[in-house]
Amino acid sequence: MQWKTRPGKVRRIQGKITTMSGNGVFMRLPSQLRPNTRIVLIVSLPAEITKVPIKLRCQARVVSQREAETYPFGVGAVIDDYQIRGARPAA
Repeated sequence: MQWKTRPGKVRRIQGKITTMSGNGVFMRLPSQLRPNTRIVLIVSLPAEITKVPIKLRCQARVVSQREAETYPFGVGAVIDDYQIRGARPAA
């Protein structure tokens, strides 16, 4: 996942999506994000589900946040747009 800070610096972190629908995601993240922060998510969908490896590139915005047990923060985001891309197989 990545986003731009207020000074314009690009930040990247990895987290775990626990719930995903056509409209949004709920993630466990090691960092806190402010509501309305615009984020870019790259989600790899396994071939066991999609028949071929696929990556989703989602543009989303944070709508909620709460402290979580496994990662410090649980973050909810609404997906505003997405692109589907074929994933390259591992060499």
